[in-house]
Amino acid sequence: MKKIIALLLSIITIIICSWLILKNIDHLDIASNKTDWYAMDSKRKIDERTDIDFCEKQILKERIDQSRKNDRIESNIAFETQVFAFIIIIFQLILLIFIMIMPKKTETSKTN
Repeated sequence: MKKIIALLLSIITIIICSWLILKNIDHLDIASNKTDWYAMDSKRKIDERTDIDFCEKQILKERIDQSRKNDRIESNIAFETQVFAFIIIIFQLILLIFIMIMPKKTETSKTN
């Protein structure tokens, strides 16, 4: 019974960590050069606008910079979370292997 409980807890942990990895994939900034280029292009378009003054242009550019900075921070947190979850999955798989190779207790080994 203890072996079954240990197996179930290990499998549940693997499932939760896998879900955590999949959930954080959307937050990764994998193509950061491409995203940086889009931010620079947006800044260039703001500079070309003639309907707003210099101060508004600076505010809009700062918003783009702040948004890009927040995206990088979010990506770093998501990456660290995924690495941690992956390490836990590896430990749980090792634990599963050890649980599977453990011998079952027999009636002769019990003492009353």
